[in-house]
Amino acid sequence: MLDVRGLCRSYGDHVIVQDVSFTVAPGRMLALLGPNGCGKSTTLKILSGAIEASAGTYLVDGQPGGSDHARRATGYVPDTRGVFPRLTGGEHLELAARLHAAESWKGRAAELIDRLALEEVVDLPAGAYSHGQSRRLSMAMALVAAAPLLLVDEPFDGVDPDGVDTITELLVEARTAGAAVVLTTHLLDAAVIADDVAVFQHHHLAGPYPTGDLLREHGTLKAAWSRLANP
Repeated sequence: MLDVRGLCRSYGDHVIVQDVSFTVAPGRMLALLGPNGCGKSTTLKILSGAIEASAGTYLVDGQPGGSDHARRATGYVPDTRGVFPRLTGGEHLELAARLHAAESWKGRAAELIDRLALEEVVDLPAGAYSHGQSRRLSMAMALVAAAPLLLVDEPFDGVDPDGVDTITELLVEARTAGAAVVLTTHLLDAAVIADDVAVFQHHHLAGPYPTGDLLREHGTLKAAWSRLANP
């Protein structure tokens, strides 16, 4: 589903992402870990088509990254609020569905509104949302069209414990349904749901490694992250 080869991104002489390569098959989840500023969010921005790579290529469902097909096949949760202040929650979900050319989406939208506890604010402009509510809405937008690729950047940031549990459940369900999922998070306890883990080392990527192997070798993902991020 997702095939990344030699991805790079620089701003002038400042390197953000250097020679990043990995694949994620349908029904698999990859967690990208690393410290702030290491390139996780920039990598997902490139893969979503929001910004261009300085070098390297990627394919989504066999099609070139950035193509209309690749964009429609991708659900993306950015690391920022990712919402339009003047649109209501419901209008956001309709926009996401239409951008992905989804035909039967209203039932899924209603389910996501309920599960992500957005009922009381769905008819309000998103500018009135709390940070946590904006994150929940971004998650709903990424899921409403059942895109076969999910790029999920810090989905738990600012979300309460019940919301963390719900988002975790939704990500696992999407994977079970056949989606390829790429997740970034600083909540390492939450990252254990991933099948594989890769860790950024000074803008390069170590891995991916099977999550079970890392847990057997290091005991926790925190210990594995510390060892791999600082070899």
